[in-house]
This record gives sequence, C-alpha cells and structure tokens, in this order.
Amino acid sequence: MSFVSVHIGLLTGLVFTFLVPGLIFHRFFSLKLHEIIVFVPVFSVLVSTQLIYYLSLAFGYSREIIFASFLVLAVFYGLVNSRKTSAYSFKDALKITRLNKVLLLIFLLIFIISAVVLYRSVWFENDLGIVITGSNWQDTPLHYEIIESINNGNFPPEMPYYAGDSMNYHYFVDFHTAILEKTYGFLPKLLPFLNAAFILVFALSVYSLARVNGKRGAILATVIATFGWGLSYIGLFSALTGGEFNAATNYMYQYNGFLGLPPIFDNLLQQRPMLIGLPVFAFVLALLRDMEDKNKVILAGVVTGLLFPFHAVSFICAYAAYFVSLLLNSNFFKRHHLYFLVSAVIALPFLVSSSSSAAITFAPLWALSFLKDNPVLFYIVNLGIPFLLSFIFITKVKGTILKIVFVMLFLAPNIISITPNSWDMYKFFIFAWVPIAVLSGAALARIRKSLALVLLLLSVLTTASVITYNVGTSSQAASWDEYNLGMWVRNNTEEQAVFLTYYSIHCPPTMIGGRLRVASYVNWPYGHGIALEDIDKRFDDIDLAYTGSEDDLRQVIETYNVMYIYVGNDELSHYPGCVARFNSIEWLEPVYSETVQVYKVAY
Repeated sequence: MSFVSVHIGLLTGLVFTFLVPGLIFHRFFSLKLHEIIVFVPVFSVLVSTQLIYYLSLAFGYSREIIFASFLVLAVFYGLVNSRKTSAYSFKDALKITRLNKVLLLIFLLIFIISAVVLYRSVWFENDLGIVITGSNWQDTPLHYEIIESINNGNFPPEMPYYAGDSMNYHYFVDFHTAILEKTYGFLPKLLPFLNAAFILVFALSVYSLARVNGKRGAILATVIATFGWGLSYIGLFSALTGGEFNAATNYMYQYNGFLGLPPIFDNLLQQRPMLIGLPVFAFVLALLRDMEDKNKVILAGVVTGLLFPFHAVSFICAYAAYFVSLLLNSNFFKRHHLYFLVSAVIALPFLVSSSSSAAITFAPLWALSFLKDNPVLFYIVNLGIPFLLSFIFITKVKGTILKIVFVMLFLAPNIISITPNSWDMYKFFIFAWVPIAVLSGAALARIRKSLALVLLLLSVLTTASVITYNVGTSSQAASWDEYNLGMWVRNNTEEQAVFLTYYSIHCPPTMIGGRLRVASYVNWPYGHGIALEDIDKRFDDIDLAYTGSEDDLRQVIETYNVMYIYVGNDELSHYPGCVARFNSIEWLEPVYSETVQVYKVAY
C-alpha cells in the first residue's frame, strides 16, 4: 500500500467510526446541540465497532470487510440525509463555537494535556527502545496484545495472553483501535492518540450532562471530572518542599494504602474500556432525566446495550441509573419507560457468553481488603473537596437522579462484589465521580468566584502528581532487540501461533508480534474471569517446561498447542540454563538467535 493510500484509509476510518453513524441517526432524536456533540462520537464508535464485528463473524475479519462496512454506512447516510434533514447545520455548530471561545479553549487544553502526557508515556521511543511508563506501564501492554493479535488473525479473539480461552467482554475498545489500525498498517502510536480523543469525548459528555446548571457550572464540572480528585497531592508538595522529590516516585496514590484510590486522570490515561464507558454513562444519565421522551428512553437503552462488550461495569452503572429513574418516575409510570430494556436484547449474545466470568458476592470484599483506617477520613482524603461539596450542597443543587446514583455507586464497593478481582470494584468510585463532578461544579457556581477558584485549584492539584509521574518515568516495555524480534515474529511465523514465554507483563512476540502466548501477568486473565487456580496451574506448567525434562516440555507443548518457545530477558532471568537445555533437544529448531532466541517445535 502506498503512503497516500494508507493515510487516506486511516482518515476514512476515523470519519466512519467517530462521525458517520452518529450523523446518520442524531436527526431521529430531539437532542440539543451540546448533546449531539456527545452523541455523534459515542454512538459512532459503538455502532461501527459492532457492525464490523458482526460482518467479520459472517465473512471474516479483513481490511476489505472494514471498508465494505464504511460503504454500507455511506449509502445509508446518503439515503437518510436526502429524506430527513438535521435540526442543526454545520454552520450552527460553527456559530456556537465562535460564541464560546473560552469553552473551546478548555476542551482544547484537555485534549492537548492528555495527548502530550500520553505521547511521552505510551510507545515513546528512546535510545534504549520502547517506553510504556507511568500510569500505563502495567495494563497498556495488554491492550497492545489484544490489538496486534486481532490484526494478525486472532478473530474471533482468544485471550492473546491466555491462549485457548475466548475473550467475551472488555475488549471492544481495543477492537475499535484494531479496526483503525487495520486501515493503515502497524501503528502503535495510534493508541495514545485515541486515548486522548476519548478523554476529550468524556469531557464533552460531562459538560453536556452539567449544562442544565448553567455554562459556568458545566465548565467547572468538566474540569473537576477530568482533572479533579482528592488530597494525595500532599505527598508531592511535601517532597518538593522537603527537597526529597523524585520524578520516578508515585505520589498520586498508594495501592492498598491510605491514599488508595487512583485519581480520575490516572484512570483516563490508561483504563481503555472506561474511556468509552464513562462518556456513555454520562450520556445515559442525561437522557434518563427526561423519561417523558420515549425516543430518549429508547436511545438510552440502545447505547447501553451496545456498551456491554466495551465495558461491563459501565453497563451495570447505566442500569443503576435506569432503575433510579424508574423509581423517581414510579408515580407517573408509562409503558415506554420499559423501552430501555431493549439494551438487554442488544447485549444478549455477550451477556450469555460472559455469564460465567463473574458472580455477585454480597460481601464488601473491596472494603475488607482496601479500605484503610477511619472510613470517613479515608473517603474525604481520597475523594477530596468535590466529594465534600457534593454532600454539603446536596439539598441546594439540582439533580435528584445524580444524587441517588452518586450514593448508590459510592456504596456499591462497600456492600457487594461483582468483579472477578475484588480490587476492580474501585471503578464504581470512578463512575460515582461523574455525578460528584456535576454536583460539585453546580455548588462552586453558586458561591463567590474567588472562593470557587481556590476550591477548584485545590480539587485538581492531584493531577500534577499524575502528570509528573507519567512524564518523569521511563519504564522500558521493549529494547530495540526485542522490538526487532517482535517484527520478525509478525513477518515470519504463522498467525495465531502459540508461544511459550515467561508469564510476564512485556512480551514482544505478543505485544509487537501479535501472536498468542500460554500465560501472562496474573491480573490480566484473572480480571477477565479466569480462576486463580487455573492460572497457577499454567504458571507451574510454564516453570516445568523451562526447567524440567524433555518429556515435561513435550507434555506442556502438547497441552497448550505451543508452536514456538521464546527466550528473552525475563526467561533468562527466571530460568538460567534454559538455552543450553533447549539446544540439546533435537526437535527444537533455533529460528531466531540474537540477544533473544526463538525455537520452533519441529516434530
């Protein structure tokens, strides 16, 4: 493919997955302009990804199928546009933009700050190799493994980091990225750009939700939602004033400590499924405020149903908002209030396939493990001034549905556990942050501007810790030798080939090469519903394969259909002597021998 064609392909992909489906359907709903600006990218990502998913199930996943789906959308757009005009024109949007230069500047700053931090911390190239650092050092390699394996034949996808087990949920945001990358070719820099774009969409969604509180209240809510949090910045400023500052130190939160809730901006930088889940949740909250409009109830149900394979927790939070809305409208119940339940029909294939991945436990597993010291003080320190403002002004600001949803989501980790890994229940606090931001923004808009500015500043200082940690560290994800190995794997091994590797975070054959591996870092499969005892069994088998006899190795290879064995830095560190052992086995063929090694199983 030529330089021009791949760039045109990528641009076409961005237009058809971020704009066209939303531009087709927005005219069927009575939405205000600030709601349309959210609806278009959110709906487009959801619909285009699902459309290509089902077409790929039927005809195979390929670049041709992707462009065929774009052609279908283009024809549909032409038909709809010729028969039903939009309530708003492009000129209307430009007029609004000119009138709100401050607002435009705020959104531009949100995107630029996010993009700059992500550029420096995700797939940043230096003399030593590839840097994935800061907030992204641990989970972002997982997302690269999903994206690259899908684009190298792993469709419908198995877990690339746990070969043989299907992926059922939490991967569609990576599938969306894979679709865009497929239009271009290998483009790892696409991920940080898309993360920044999704952060911008989230900011737009909060502004739209908060717009009923006036422009000032909505702007304050947007800033708090994106950059606000608790008081963990105390650690950063204490280190600065004490002369002990170290850019490589994480001052933003303490895992399993008193400052135990990771800030919102930290989550936005790295939690890719939530990057689509949060704006959809905010949009659903906005729609459900008007249960009298049956089209909005239907739309809320449709986007919620489409959301499930992107992020299951978001789906649950949207349902919580729906049940609150039903409760608030119980005295005025109408049949169309049930139209939201179309979401269950849309999500049914994924609900069925993922039903065994999690179970509800009526016990506060998160709170028992991670809630430290005095609970009241813990939450005040971790959620900070916006949290306090939401309570202090709870009777003085508008938004009954937001208040109840805030309390429900806040209480959830303290009462039940519904995630495979109990730590992941903290994400309900992240979704509670949406109503917290809107309520606290409305509260700040009611008080004196000078005081509001001080409180806003104290609310967002923790983001300084997040930015410092992300731009001040340089964790290596791959050396240049490992990168070259990954590219060799892409070009010289069979698609969907299973590699035997150490169960590490960084794995060039998968993260770069797009192949599958037997096992990875424990929390990846565990977070997707694999039992710990099964994961431990794979770990033991991998250890045995690298350290045991020839028969032990053969048994592991046959159990997991291994085609290649990788020996990199992690393998050499954990299994000294494995190279000599493998070199002595006749049916292992060395096919790559540099500073890292690959053996092909040949029997």
